[in-house]
Amino acid sequence: MVIKPMGKPLVVILLLSSSLLAVAAAAASPPSSTAAGHAGEPDDDVVSTYIVHVMPAHAPRRLPTHRASRRLTRGYASLVRGLLPRHIADPAPRLLYSYAHAATGFAARLTARQAAHLEAQPSIAAVVRDTAYQLHTTWSSDFLNLSPSFGLQAESNGAVDAVIGVIDTGIYPKDRASFAPDPSLPPTPPPTFRGSCVSSFRDSNASAYCNNKLVGAKTFYRGYEAQNGPIDERVQTKSPLDQES
Repeated sequence: MVIKPMGKPLVVILLLSSSLLAVAAAAASPPSSTAAGHAGEPDDDVVSTYIVHVMPAHAPRRLPTHRASRRLTRGYASLVRGLLPRHIADPAPRLLYSYAHAATGFAARLTARQAAHLEAQPSIAAVVRDTAYQLHTTWSSDFLNLSPSFGLQAESNGAVDAVIGVIDTGIYPKDRASFAPDPSLPPTPPPTFRGSCVSSFRDSNASAYCNNKLVGAKTFYRGYEAQNGPIDERVQTKSPLDQES
């Protein structure tokens, strides 16, 4: 989902663990509906953000190049154009993000009619409308009754070089012991990891907060802007750094 907890863009925080790190995002309320045919859905011509899950056999092939993401997005745009009949093709769908690892598919601005048509296609696994979630807690470990002596590490079977992605509303690692460099970890992330700490207009050196434990952080705001308008970076940053901390 393109979740906007508490009216803020999503941030994904990436941490490296020498064994499986017991990290959990705050629990959220269940979504109100799926793409079409359910109560609370928008009118057929109202544009919303949707996540479209594509069957792997029908997903564009992802090439291992620095332009892979752009080519993947173009491939999904072509797929959508081919699936939508002319009488519902306007307004043209606008792709926001494409996915190729944990899922195959894309996020896009679609009308409810377009979303319903895509969901009915054999090549599409599911279509889910963007839903705003309210956080239940800002202390996930307490919410899940986890502690240093009672966590989830026993489930890891001693896994190493695991990069854990945490969904949050922001991060402020400065002077926080939990994000400090860890001497028990390798000096750099696994060679297969391609992430980074992403800076913004206001935070020109967000990468200075990264280390061998906090290996990446990125904010995903396109769905937020599509729903709420452009972010004014004089007031709110597009960086993963949480300015309210």
